[in-house]
Amino acid sequence: MVPMKYKGLGFERYDSDAYNKEAVAAMKALVADASKGAFVYGPPGTGKSMLVAVFANEKEKAGTDTMFLTAAELFSETLGAANETARIKFTEKAEAAPCLVVDDLDAAHLNQEAGETLIGLLKVRQENKRQTIVASKFPLADVPKKTEGVGEELHEELKALGEQLVLK
Repeated sequence: MVPMKYKGLGFERYDSDAYNKEAVAAMKALVADASKGAFVYGPPGTGKSMLVAVFANEKEKAGTDTMFLTAAELFSETLGAANETARIKFTEKAEAAPCLVVDDLDAAHLNQEAGETLIGLLKVRQENKRQTIVASKFPLADVPKKTEGVGEELHEELKALGEQLVLK
């Protein structure tokens, strides 16, 4: 679910400065082009969470079911859920959502199990041509250093999303 502070916010109210106009334009284009996803990177305070939330709102307005969650929520539901049935249902829902937005990849501890879970999810989504947007405060090039054991593979899966957008 899109955080309440961004609920309903669209591109018409997203205030992008001159540095981020290209990234915002690319995200606007991705609303209509579901064949590509994106890895959105920017240091803290650059508006990543707001941009991906606005994107999710716009996808919903366009009639596309969109699942929005943070990486911490994703991993707590897929790795930490005590009930195996609930974990499987959540994973299936994340795999099947026409559009999935994962915010704050950097906030989750990317151990090997979390990395493998994300890799599996990204592979299934890519095989089924489902749009995926991932936002992080660390750049794509740092993924191998931030993920225990599976960094290179996760780096390749995130790179395969399509667009690599940098907010400044």
